[in-house]
This record gives sequence, structure tokens and C-alpha cells, in this order.
Amino acid sequence: MTVLADLFETNRVIVLSVDGQVFFVLGLAIALQSLKRSALALARPLPWLAAFGIVHGFHEWGYLFVPIQSGYLPLPATEALLVLQLLIKGASYALLLQFGVELLAVTTTLPILGRLRLLPAAALLAWGGATLAVSAAVAGFEPDPLAWLPEGRIDAALAAVGAPLAVGDVLARWMLGLPGAALAAWGLVRSARTVGPMARPPVGIGLRVAAGAFAVYALVGGLVGMPAPFPPADVLNAASVRDALGIPIEVLRSATGLVIAVAIIMALDLFEQETDRALAEARRHELLGRERERIGRDLHDGIIQSIYAAGLHLEEASATLEPAAEAPRGRIRTVLAELDRISGDIRRTIFDLRSASLDTLDAEEIVRSVADELRANTLVALDLRVEGAWVPDLTVDQAEELRQIVHEAFSNVLRHAGARHVAVRLASSRRRMTLEIRDDGVGFDQAAAAERGRTGRAQGLANLRRRAELLHATIDLRSAPGQGTALSLTMPVAASRRPQ
Repeated sequence: MTVLADLFETNRVIVLSVDGQVFFVLGLAIALQSLKRSALALARPLPWLAAFGIVHGFHEWGYLFVPIQSGYLPLPATEALLVLQLLIKGASYALLLQFGVELLAVTTTLPILGRLRLLPAAALLAWGGATLAVSAAVAGFEPDPLAWLPEGRIDAALAAVGAPLAVGDVLARWMLGLPGAALAAWGLVRSARTVGPMARPPVGIGLRVAAGAFAVYALVGGLVGMPAPFPPADVLNAASVRDALGIPIEVLRSATGLVIAVAIIMALDLFEQETDRALAEARRHELLGRERERIGRDLHDGIIQSIYAAGLHLEEASATLEPAAEAPRGRIRTVLAELDRISGDIRRTIFDLRSASLDTLDAEEIVRSVADELRANTLVALDLRVEGAWVPDLTVDQAEELRQIVHEAFSNVLRHAGARHVAVRLASSRRRMTLEIRDDGVGFDQAAAAERGRTGRAQGLANLRRRAELLHATIDLRSAPGQGTALSLTMPVAASRRPQ
């Protein structure tokens, strides 16, 4: 035991350096991963873990930096650095606790977790107050300087601020680090159950290993702190662990941190898989769009032109009939009317195909593209007005549902409204987007339309409302016979400033 303890003590600089590096690498690996556009629930809490890793890495390096600087700085400056390091420790563990709370909030259905997001901030303030109160009660206590390299004037600085440092260290671990690591372990287990079966094996393994490592870190990093003059820190502390095992607690924390870092990096493959799926889906949409475009072009250039030619032949045949042959001429007019109806149906089918092939996350582009198709295939006059200083940042699901809503609304105008003019207004604020579509068509009886929807004879309006629910949006529809129709959709969105 003595030989092993001496070995670690001799190489203490390496141990402390590695301890800081594993946490810093953990934070840096997450920070470099692009999470902003991810639709996965796990992406939202991970920035808190990245912040914890980076901040805690700097804290651990403080055990090297402060003793070195103490040889050059005046005593008050060294004392200030020790207090700053303590504050960084508390902040880092508060970030870990925030990660645990946020992770559970997105992996469980417990309503209370959504209301506990301010708990880490409250716990951090409580830790500061408790540290001051307990330090005053144990004034004069001088901690074992084993956490720092005893060089230069560090011993004198420890003698001056030793009690707050020891008390603050222990309470930070108990009040912030221990619950933070425990909640992180619980949340990662739940994440592994949720996303593990849907992802490649490294993800599930990484999440489970990280959960186990955080459970261990709750003990070695959250339960065991500096020696302090109150139980159980006066018995279970870094000094007693070193004497019992012959291994400094920093070695155990470094090893646990290394396992956490490697496991989380393995789990980050989940986002690479998400990107791969998104690219494959985009490629599928591109191929599908090309096929729809080809079908639409063939319908327009082939079948519609053939129908048009057949109509011309019938008109020519009608002109050659005797004036008294009214019955054949009437049948020809009936056939011509039917050909016009078929031609209109094919044009609407082309409109549907081209509208469904749009592939963009830009709300304005979605509305404008479908509107352009409406203009191209009908005689309806359409005005589009875009307002607001914000541009909606739609997710893939939001863009798809919005596309379907716009398509359904314009299809209703095309097929049923008999409108000559359509006015579209798209307005965005920082947190919501409003789409208004008004036409001057024949309108309809809303009560009768609702009854037809309940009996399954008309599903268009019901589809609009169901899609609005998927967007957590509100939809308002106003219409009356002979008075046109006005549809208004308001949905919550993230937004960014419109470029000037």
C-alpha cells in the first residue's frame, strides 16, 4: 500500500492533469457535436453536460495552477484564487445537476420534473449560504493540503481560507455533485431504454456504461470530499480513502471520468446515425420528387395534349353536322364537357404531385411554392404578403405538417371554392407564426361541413385540424355561403432575425 501511495504521490501532477483532461475532453466532444438541428430529445440536455465537463476540467487544473502561481503572487491573490476555484467547483456541479434534471425531464413523464428546472440554481444559492454558515461555525479549522501540491505559499493561503475551502468542497459534492451524478445515471438508463433499441449497438452500450460510471462518480466524486470537522466527512474523506486503499481519490475520479468520456463519445454516434438517416430520407425525397415531376410532365405534355386534340376533332365533327342534327351535336357537347372535366382533374393531379414534392424547411418558401403551382395551373389570382422581422426555424416535422396544411387549404380553394382571388398572409414573431388564407369563393355552411366530416363524407377540414394539433397550433376557420372562406393558423415556432 505504501509503495503504491508513494508512486501516485510522486506522480501527482500527472494524476491531476489527467483528471482535468478527461472532463475537458468530455465537454469538448459534446460541444463539437452539432445538436442544434437534432430532433432527438437527448440533444436538449447534452449542452449542460458539455458545460459541466469544460468547467470542471478547469477546476481540476486549478489544483496545479494555483500552487504554481502562489510562488509568484502575493498572499491575498493566492487566497482569492483558492476561493475562485471553490466557486468554479460549485458552478460545475450545479451544471451537472442541471443536466440530470433536464435529462429526466425529456425521458420521463413525471410532470414535477418540468417544474424543477430552477432547482440547480436554488441549490447553488443554498450551497453558498450553507458554506458561509458552517465555515463560521468551524472557524480555525485547517484542512489537509493533500488536494493541492504543497508548494510556495499555498500552505499559508490554506491556513487563511482553509475552513471555507473544506466546508465548501464537501457541501458542493453533497448538495450538487451527488444528486447531479445520480440523476444523470438515472436519466441515461432511461435514455438507453428509449433510443438504444432504435440505434446501432455502440449507442446503447455507451449510454448504459455512462450511466454506470455516473453512479460510481456519485460515490467517488459526490460523496467523498476533503476532510471536514463534521460527520461523515470527518471519517469518510479523501484522506481516509487514501490511507485505506493506498490510492488517491483523484485516481478513482480520473478513471471514472475517463469511462464517462469514452462512453458518452460512443453514445454521440446516435447523432451521426440521425444525420445518416436524414441524408437518406432527403435522397429518397429527391428521387420521389423527380419521379413526381416526371409523371406530372408526362400527364401535361402527353395526356392533356391528347385530350385537347380529341376535343378539337369533336368540335370539327360537330361543325360538319347538318343543322338539324341537334341530338348528335348535343352528345358531342356532353363529351366535350366531360373531356374538360377530365382535363381539369388531371391538372389538379399535377398540382398535387408538384406540391407534394417540395423539400424545404423555409415556411415562406413552402407557402410560395405551393402558391406558384396554384397560379400556374389555374386562373385564380393570388397575392402573398410576408410580414415580420423574424424568420421561422422549422423542424422537419413542422415543415412537413405545414406543407400538408397549405396544400390541403389550396386544394380546397381549387376544387370547391370557385374563387377568383386568394390573399395569403404569413407573419412571424419571435415565438409564433401565423398563416392566413382568404378567398372570395362560394363559401360553405360550417355546420353542414362539420356533419359531413363526422359521417366520413368530407375529411378535408378534419385533416386540417388534426395536423394543426400535431403542430400544437390553433386553427380558426370562418366561412358562410356566398361570403368566401378565411383560414387562420397560429403555431409556436423558434425564430431568428430576418437578415437586413
